[in-house]
Amino acid sequence: MNKQRKEKIYKLLKRGLHLIESGEELPFEWEKELFPIERREYELIYRGKETEEQVIADTIAVPFQEASTFGKNGDDWNNKIIFGDNLQAMKTLLEIKKNGKLCNSDGTPGVRVVYIDPPFASKQEFRGSRDEKAYQDKVAGAEFVEFVRRRLVLLHELLSDDGSIFLHMDQRKVHYMKAIMDEV
Repeated sequence: MNKQRKEKIYKLLKRGLHLIESGEELPFEWEKELFPIERREYELIYRGKETEEQVIADTIAVPFQEASTFGKNGDDWNNKIIFGDNLQAMKTLLEIKKNGKLCNSDGTPGVRVVYIDPPFASKQEFRGSRDEKAYQDKVAGAEFVEFVRRRLVLLHELLSDDGSIFLHMDQRKVHYMKAIMDEV
């Protein structure tokens, strides 16, 4: 940190202490001065957004509940359909990758292709062909953006160096998801 930046931060902190002592709020604009974003050129900001580190640390890995196993991909891996929260399943896959057991056929670690088709924030309830409850799409707004972003953060960690993520969205949130994908 150079001398000029140190002096500027010192003045802000001194003024901030005075504001706090007199019961006032710190100006929002100070965030950029005190905590500059060095890693990203831009980012989408919204209420409830967690850091990538929080997403990874706060997600709990759980043992897989395999609904179906089929095919063979090497000695230690079968293709699986897993029942449960996909966020927790991805955290489990991330631990498998860190242990060196999530590899491609050429031995490179990680996943090469991810395709996700999340709900579209339509605020509807969907039913199956026999009128059985299929799923609810009730999450909307910033909560929806963070719902998808948390999954993208973990998926990004799961990718191999030459991996790609494909996200299916409709017109309601595609512009937010483009910004989020660029950020992640």
